Amino acid sequence: MRQLHTTQRLACHTPHVAPCVRFLARRSHAARSSSNGFRSSVVATVEPSGPTGGPHEIKTQLLSELEGLDRGIFGVPAAKKARILALIAELEKHNTQTAPTANLETVAGDWRLLYSTITITGAKRTKLGLREFVRLGEFTQHIDIANNLAVNRIEFSVSGLSAIRGSLTIRANYQVVSEQRVGITYLDSALTPAGLQKIFEANLDLLLSIFNPEGHLDITYLDLDSDLDLEAEGAASGCWRVGRDNKGNVFLLARPRKH
Repeated sequence: MRQLHTTQRLACHTPHVAPCVRFLARRSHAARSSSNGFRSSVVATVEPSGPTGGPHEIKTQLLSELEGLDRGIFGVPAAKKARILALIAELEKHNTQTAPTANLETVAGDWRLLYSTITITGAKRTKLGLREFVRLGEFTQHIDIANNLAVNRIEFSVSGLSAIRGSLTIRANYQVVSEQRVGITYLDSALTPAGLQKIFEANLDLLLSIFNPEGHLDITYLDLDSDLDLEAEGAASGCWRVGRDNKGNVFLLARPRKH
């Protein structure tokens, strides 16, 4: 595996809800009175209500909103993005782990990205060949608490006569800054196999600038296995984690519950 190093440090609601309609009936004193009494008028007002239910219900709603979005990497319509972010904010209200960095065992292991506000659109997507022959696969993260390492892996597949499957792996060091925050320092990256290196060679700096995690990250929601609904199935049944970085990005990740 050829290691690829970069010397440049890269500063690594409108919720979709069923409206609650409240009818206010009032007698209008402004209307002229007749000998028979007041003329009444009925005014209907629409008041938005937020997502309802506990974490499992919110997760189920999020999975529905995220269906077919490819983790949001190629952009999301504004209204749908607002609904997703509103649901994530609602999930954060149910966070019981106010000091997750005090027990990093709770974040250790392998996570899969469900959604991120990081996007590759326009000219960036064209330069990286992601409009036609290069496809994105899974986004995963391994947290190694013994070595204070976060290893992010983005899978790619290339169609055509010389079909290639490979990945970009980025290693970063993290240090606890506060009860919710970790500081992140980029270490190195590797793009394999050689065929994938050749495809991205001219735009490697662009690729790294998109996925470089350097900066800091706040853990704003974290499930414990003991809190999970044991009767739930699918992705909504696992542990979820929400992170917000210093660049304004939001990350939603999940891993299966431990048995």
